[in-house]
Amino acid sequence: MDYYHCPFEQLRREIERRGYIPCGGHDELSEGLARDDTTRGINATTVETVVKDSVEPRSRKQIAEYGPPIDPTLLVGEKIVYYTMNTFFPTLQMFFESGLSCTISCEQLHNVFVGIDPELRFRLTDLTHEEEGVIVKSPLPQKFIASIRILESVVAERTSVSTKPVASSGKYQNASIVREAHMVVGLRLEGMPNMGYVWAKTNDPSENNENHTWSDASVGGLREDIPAPFFGFPARKTKMGAQVSVVEKGSMIEHHRGREGVFRK
Repeated sequence: MDYYHCPFEQLRREIERRGYIPCGGHDELSEGLARDDTTRGINATTVETVVKDSVEPRSRKQIAEYGPPIDPTLLVGEKIVYYTMNTFFPTLQMFFESGLSCTISCEQLHNVFVGIDPELRFRLTDLTHEEEGVIVKSPLPQKFIASIRILESVVAERTSVSTKPVASSGKYQNASIVREAHMVVGLRLEGMPNMGYVWAKTNDPSENNENHTWSDASVGGLREDIPAPFFGFPARKTKMGAQVSVVEKGSMIEHHRGREGVFRK
């Protein structure tokens, strides 16, 4: 996030909240927070995560309908064999050994994407999976690849740091460090001592997104009519951890010397 236009006192307090000692002027503090966001990711911006017994519907819309939100405890006992994330839509779709699937989706915000906490990502990526249009083969030897059982599943409210523009006079833009509450989905899998969470965020906290940085995540209903897109790997002899692009997400049209409509070769 861009902290440059935030007041010095807010920068100092946020540095202290993260456990650091403020050192330097305004530019040094704002750049330090931005570096910490890049280095520690969600661990830097999370203030707290509180598990909820139930979730009240919010006013902002979901990107697609995957069925009404369900009690996340219905996922307990299911064994994940494959998952896709952020390929066509900002979702995490999990496919189970039982033949069922479920989709964790988020609200309709511009440039929104789904993310997962580091400890949950570390465990999930033991499976062959698809992310951002790229299939990634499991890093494990074939004889050690197995489905992963869900031991616990919850919904929670997470409070995260955000920056928002504020009314200003003159030519200089001002911003403020604020805290946003947003819903996340927690999963504890086999081999995980603690819960990891699925969350959603936008890289464009503009007026188009009501100046929101974070988006609510929810679990869609269990379905049996969506087959897993791929259980194997395009090349059987491909090395462990190899990647194969299956979807081109970038624009196929580029601007070249003032001309539009030039296709990539």
